[in-house]
Amino acid sequence: MKKIFIILFITFIHLISQAQIATIFAEEFLDSSKTRIGISADYDLNSNAFTNAFVSKFYTGGYIDTDLKNSVLKRAKNINRIGGNFNYGINGVINLDSLNHKKNISVFFSVRDRIHVDAQFSKDLYSVGFYGNSQHAGETANFNNFNLNLIRYQQIQIGLFSSKLDSAARWGIGLSFLKGEEYLSIAAKKAELFTSEDGQYIDFTTEMTAAKSDTARKGFGAFNGFGSSVDMFFEAPFQTRFGVSKLRVSVSDIGFIHFNKQTLNFTQDSTFHFTGFKVNSFNNLQDSTMGATSTDSIINSIVPAKKQSYSATLPTILDLNFETHFASYFHLKEGIRYVFNGNNKPLFYVTGKFYFNPKFMLSATFGYGGYGIINYGLGINAKLGNGFVIYAGSNNIEGYLAPKKACGQGVYISLVKHFY
Repeated sequence: MKKIFIILFITFIHLISQAQIATIFAEEFLDSSKTRIGISADYDLNSNAFTNAFVSKFYTGGYIDTDLKNSVLKRAKNINRIGGNFNYGINGVINLDSLNHKKNISVFFSVRDRIHVDAQFSKDLYSVGFYGNSQHAGETANFNNFNLNLIRYQQIQIGLFSSKLDSAARWGIGLSFLKGEEYLSIAAKKAELFTSEDGQYIDFTTEMTAAKSDTARKGFGAFNGFGSSVDMFFEAPFQTRFGVSKLRVSVSDIGFIHFNKQTLNFTQDSTFHFTGFKVNSFNNLQDSTMGATSTDSIINSIVPAKKQSYSATLPTILDLNFETHFASYFHLKEGIRYVFNGNNKPLFYVTGKFYFNPKFMLSATFGYGGYGIINYGLGINAKLGNGFVIYAGSNNIEGYLAPKKACGQGVYISLVKHFY
């Protein structure tokens, strides 16, 4: 019966086969450069259940032993989550004062390749997928409220922001054109697997919708959709009894991508009954024995597809934080970050910034929530000379220090060249 479930699990898998604008506006080191250009890359992956060691084995195709499977099962809750991002690209800023005498206004641009994935799944789904369904004989395994989203797109962005760095408020707005490369969405409001007590049959009851972009056009050059998005940023400084403070709010990726008419759309509300394969002789096993119940035929039985256009809403990021300059060498920031449309929980975080000298800053972050549970981060900002500044670190360093116990991982790096 475990093999039977794996076929059903493949049904799902077969379908798969820090906010940008805030980074651009950030001024960790106050600088009077008229123009700057940079390259950046970042990735992060976090979960409340999957450990780094498990993810590494799963991704590389390594052997997942019982200890690894058990380590995830012990962490799993009734509802679990996983989410990640991968971005890379170039960005630049030009102060308009150098062009037409406009003061304190800068124009910025960026070009990026971006990937986002997130999922919500039940403990039963993980348990049946990696231990088999025999443990549920005579019972119903609950996969309800399964949700998965994957989107990859390319972004061209341009915008304006206030570059004044004294006591005045700062603001910014960016507009983006988006090219949709790949999209997948599965939402199973109801998904239940009943296994007969004698193991002779299973019933898979579903109430689900799904969408997948054109499977014939893949890769970086694929133009399967187009869309737009808006980013906004606002910062208000004021004086407190502890020192100069700043209230910041940014909202990123408010937008959508409209995928073309070749997008596969699935809608299903029914029960799939499966009694296994009949084999008359092991000496005459042929592909035709299983041909009628191939992965594709199971998919078509459970969720028959039709082609039509589909509009996908981007996962939108809200970041609200409050920073106080307790001293010239120490700043403390507290904030909350939330991803809408992304199976996310609010992330509460505290970041301490330590300025050792005018050229070097070290930051340390503690967070709770998001896609994981506990998050630790370390970062550095350093002036390298000749106008170069490097930003590097990780917001989930715990996964590298204790991969068998921790679930988060990620790195970010940016190299910026200032022109004076």
